[in-house]
Amino acid sequence: MRIEPEINNVSIVLVGNLNPAIFHPAWFVANNILSKEDLKSAKVEIIHQHLAVFKVGDWLHLTAEPNRFISETSEPPFVRLSDFVVKTFGEALIHTPISQMGINRLVHFSVGDEETRNKIGKKLAPQEVWGEWAPFISGKKQEKHGGMVSITMQQVDLDDREAGQIQARVEPSLLIKNGSGISVTVNDHYEISKEDSLNGAIRMSGLLVP
Repeated sequence: MRIEPEINNVSIVLVGNLNPAIFHPAWFVANNILSKEDLKSAKVEIIHQHLAVFKVGDWLHLTAEPNRFISETSEPPFVRLSDFVVKTFGEALIHTPISQMGINRLVHFSVGDEETRNKIGKKLAPQEVWGEWAPFISGKKQEKHGGMVSITMQQVDLDDREAGQIQARVEPSLLIKNGSGISVTVNDHYEISKEDSLNGAIRMSGLLVP
C-alpha cells in the first residue's frame, strides 16, 4: 500500500559558472520560461551580482549564486520543475558551464504510530549486531529508549552516467506529530561532462515522479 507523504519537496541543484544578476522573473518571462501570470505572482527578495532569490506563487523558489543554482518546489506535478530547469539551461543558457547536478527528493510521512516506526528502524538497523550494547540501546523503559537515528545507503554503479551516485537517507521525522513520522531524503547526483545531456539526465531521474 502506498503511503502518501504529508510533506513533499523536490529540488534541482546545479553547480557551474553563473551570473546571478540576470535571474530576475522578467528575464524568465522574456525567454518564454515563465508566463506573464507567473510574473504577477513573483516575489523578489534580492537580485544582486552575487545573489538572486525569488519565489513564484507556491510552486517555485529560486536561489542563484555565482557557483550554484537551486530551484525547488513542494507543489506537484514535479515535472514542471524539470521543464523550468531544462528550458533555462538547455535552451536559453546553453553555453553556461555546468559541472554537477543534484536532483533531490524529500518526503515526510506517517506510518500510523511510534511502535510501527520503531519496528521499521529495527528492520533497517538491527540492534542485535551491537552485541552487549544492544540492551542499552533498547532501554529499560518503553517511553525512554534509543534506536536508529539515521541510516544512509549509496549506489555508485550506474548505467546512465560515467560518474555520480544515488544516496538515500532514512531518519525519524521531527515534523510529524506523535512520533509516527519517517523522513526519507534521496539525492541523485550527476557529474556533467561536455558530452552529457542535462536535459536527458533530468528526464531520466525517477525522483520527479509524484
